[in-house]
Amino acid sequence: MKRMTLLVAAIALLGIGSGVRPLNAQEHHGASMELHHMHLVINHAVQMAAEGSSLAMLGEMNMAPGIDEQAVEHGKGMIREGKGLVKSVLQSKAMTELHEKGAGESKEMTYTHKLAEAALAYIDRLEEMHSIK
Repeated sequence: MKRMTLLVAAIALLGIGSGVRPLNAQEHHGASMELHHMHLVINHAVQMAAEGSSLAMLGEMNMAPGIDEQAVEHGKGMIREGKGLVKSVLQSKAMTELHEKGAGESKEMTYTHKLAEAALAYIDRLEEMHSIK
């Protein structure tokens, strides 16, 4: 009975999925897809910096001589790279082109800049915590 339920569920899901057009066939209006991808990159940068901070903190506890120094250095590098990634999104050719096309006044663009600003403020705090220059 359990196998039959799984089989029916799989068939139903596959049947539903077959009616969905692939992403490359869908039309995207305005700058929404570019901005969505920028949001994903900014999110990744924040995650990278946060994980780097955790790694640096762990290394600063000096509980594993010989590897702690590497953990601290790599963690600090992840924080720096996260900050650089957010800045590269803001200064990218894609961002410049969106502004030139008039998307700079949209609520989505405003949100994107606020998101990046908040991400940079958070990463700045991580840098302060670990005295990163």
